[in-house]
Amino acid sequence: MQNKLKLTDAIVARSRLPDGKTEAVIWDTEVTGFGLRLRGKSQTYIIAYRPVGQGRSANMKRIKLGTPETIKTASDARRLAFALLGKVAAGGDPAKDRAEEKRKQKARVADLLDGYDNDLQRRGYVARTMVMSLLRRRLKKHYEKDIAEMKGADFAAIIESLERSGMPGAAEEFRSRCRAFLAFCHTKAKVIDANPLYGFRRQRATRSDRLAKAAHGRALSDEELVSVWAAADVNTVFGRYIRFLILTGSRRGEGAGLRWSMFNRGAAEGPAIDFPPTFTKQGRGHSVPLNGALVALLAKCPTDSRSDLVFPSARTGGQMSGWNNLLAALIKECGVQFTLHDLRRTFRTGLSRLGVDTETAELALGHARENLIEIYDRGNGSAKVRAAFELWARHVTGSTGVFG
Repeated sequence: MQNKLKLTDAIVARSRLPDGKTEAVIWDTEVTGFGLRLRGKSQTYIIAYRPVGQGRSANMKRIKLGTPETIKTASDARRLAFALLGKVAAGGDPAKDRAEEKRKQKARVADLLDGYDNDLQRRGYVARTMVMSLLRRRLKKHYEKDIAEMKGADFAAIIESLERSGMPGAAEEFRSRCRAFLAFCHTKAKVIDANPLYGFRRQRATRSDRLAKAAHGRALSDEELVSVWAAADVNTVFGRYIRFLILTGSRRGEGAGLRWSMFNRGAAEGPAIDFPPTFTKQGRGHSVPLNGALVALLAKCPTDSRSDLVFPSARTGGQMSGWNNLLAALIKECGVQFTLHDLRRTFRTGLSRLGVDTETAELALGHARENLIEIYDRGNGSAKVRAAFELWARHVTGSTGVFG
């Protein structure tokens, strides 16, 4: 078989790949760079070229024009090849143009957010729902844009707008979450050449900033805790949820995602809630022992046929949302200004005040540190943690006189 012929319909019809070959090209004698590629039983019209100005040392580029089934005649394929090669002669790059066209087809911000959502779900990311809600809310007005059209200044404008609105925490969270999303767009979706937030850094904190940060988180006093506990109506889902956070020091997402299937009532050390590794922030799993106060609280939680959640949304049966509104109403009721994470700080501070050693208190929070995990291996860590939870429960529910 000759490798240079004038490609006609007859030539194309009888062309076959030579024995022992995996690929061959019959180049057209009429239009330089136009050919018929043979692979197995398939035939494809192609063009091969070097972009203008790159010299003969540059690698040849090949692009597919179509097949004899999709292009009616060899003459039609030749005319298409001639037109594209003419664009090359004028300085164009058809392969680059096609790559850009394919990139644009999957570069819409809304579609990328859906892809990122699927990626987080596949990886079992615990805070997926919260992260996607945040990103979709902040990027909503950019849904129809090509992600490559958005520059670092566009994302910085969102961050700075939140800061000007007096929400530095929300600004930092968006920066962190959006940076991870853009990393996905760069490395997995491959629709941007670089992450535009890689170069964006928070401004160096001033003395005022550091003082404000130090004052941001706090532990509630016993009097404040009494007020919050009393305002947390045990007849409401959110009220029971707040009391659960007080008794266990759990993170917001751990409490909101708690499921009945996580209860282990047959554990050798005693009944407990076993948060799985994929569920907790530290990725190691965490066990919260059940005591009388917790059992009494959980007994007031009705099961919901729509969900396995212990604290489901009263409206949807799914995971709770609308934290700001729910917490604002509770704060108004109890008169104590606090965040949900302050309840975790209160738990940790309370354990120290009650004489619980640092290692046990850290284990009770579920903090994953190798030297703490070893305590469990010595056989007495679990019992010490269970005793710490019991001590805190007695303190909270009034056996020490706090609520009595």
